[in-house]
Amino acid sequence: MKSSEEIKQLAYERLSEAKILCNHEKYDGAFYLAGYSIELMLKAKVCEHWGIPNLFDEAYQTHGISEVRKAIKTHDITVLLIFSGLKIKFETAKGVNKVLMQTHARLFATSGRCLWSEQVRYQPIGSQNEEDVQQLMILLQHEEGLLKWIEKS
Repeated sequence: MKSSEEIKQLAYERLSEAKILCNHEKYDGAFYLAGYSIELMLKAKVCEHWGIPNLFDEAYQTHGISEVRKAIKTHDITVLLIFSGLKIKFETAKGVNKVLMQTHARLFATSGRCLWSEQVRYQPIGSQNEEDVQQLMILLQHEEGLLKWIEKS
């Protein structure tokens, strides 16, 4: 992946794959890929926010880029919201955007901890609730949903 546009395309592709899994009642995999699509979209936004081309191209060694790569190798949605410059905007937007508010409710525990991480791929089969995953998929595909919001913000 050499550009933020390629990363965005990959984010939408992972969401499409998540939808296929959800439609075939594979809710654990659907939840994992749905969360991964959010992670990718946020990483694309980090590239745009900081003017970083070739984020994942290890051959691209301009001064400082390798340090940025290390910092954003995280899978933590909250940390990526901060790195992308969208954390405060998201907190405000979810107060007026019902789709973002509902997405937040599906992705974050009442404590504020994100329920998605790369570790969900190791959870036992059947760990994800069918209704929750189906609703999350609907919310993420919505025109006012999180992926579109990240892309436009």
